[in-house]
Amino acid sequence: MEQRRDPWAPFRIWTALTIGVYAVRATFAATWVGAIPGWVLLLLLLVGLALAAWALLFPGRILPWREGEPMGWWGRFLADRRLGRRRRGAGDDPR
Repeated sequence: MEQRRDPWAPFRIWTALTIGVYAVRATFAATWVGAIPGWVLLLLLLVGLALAAWALLFPGRILPWREGEPMGWWGRFLADRRLGRRRRGAGDDPR
């Protein structure tokens, strides 16, 4: 059986690290510890955005709940659209 892994786990860890760095910088702003350059914080932010994009675009590491269920947010979006079209089409019946 394939092990299920959360694609958001690296993003959450990186976000916690980024918030920690921001907190240290804010707490010790008047000392050498708070002298973290802005480009370091920008780099932390950009890596976090890349990890979030990776988790959104490649959710395939998680198995679907049921057989035939769409995977990822794009698959669920398309399934919702198909369901909405089916409902609208069924409502056209004048009976």
